[in-house]
This record gives sequence, C-alpha cells and structure tokens, in this order.
Amino acid sequence: MRLIFPVLSAIYISGIFILPRVIPGSVISRVWNPYSLLHIPLYGLLMILLIMSFGVNFNTLKIGNPVPSFLILPGGIATVVGILDEVNQIYIPYRDASVSDVILDIVGILLVGTLFHLNHKRRKNE
Repeated sequence: MRLIFPVLSAIYISGIFILPRVIPGSVISRVWNPYSLLHIPLYGLLMILLIMSFGVNFNTLKIGNPVPSFLILPGGIATVVGILDEVNQIYIPYRDASVSDVILDIVGILLVGTLFHLNHKRRKNE
C-alpha cells in the first residue's frame, strides 16, 4: 500500500471537517444553492483517494458480484464521513445539517464506484 494515498485521504477528510468552521456561515445561503452540487465531485474525489489507499490490485479482482468487494469499504467510509460532516455542521453557527447534502455525497460516491466497476469490467473483457 502506498503511503501517499492514506495521507492524502486523511488530509482531505480533515479538510471536510475544518473548512466549514473557517468559512463564515453568513456567506452561505439559507436556501438551496448550486454550490451544494459541489458535494458530488468532493465526495467522488474522496472515494478515489480511499480506493487507492487500500491498494486495490485490479488484475486479481473477480467479476460476478453486483457490488465489487473493493468498493464496499471505501464507499462505506466515505458515506460515514459524509453523514458525520452533516452532524458536525449542526454545531457550527449559521450552518445546519442537510439530508440533501448527504444524498449528493452518496451520488458522488456511487458515480465513482460505478466508473471504477465499469472500468474493471472493461479491462477484464480485453
């Protein structure tokens, strides 16, 4: 396992929890705004970092399961981080937790998981 990906993952997760405390809450709109869509690429990138952190050997993976096992742990960790991030925001002034943000987090996680799975299937069929 390469050390760089776990370190990057830890820094990234730390940023998820620290940045909401640094950005003034009064700047953020109280209604839904397009910046909420940033949850998709942010948690997609977290998913990529976590997959790479576990040092998946794509050549030895077997196809057949609807959800490849190499995606379950990184996806679970990223989902838990997304939920904990929203719980954390309850305690930040002018911020609140949002179920829609958790859903957007999961969309980013599933999108990257699907792309990794499709890429793995394509490489196995070659």
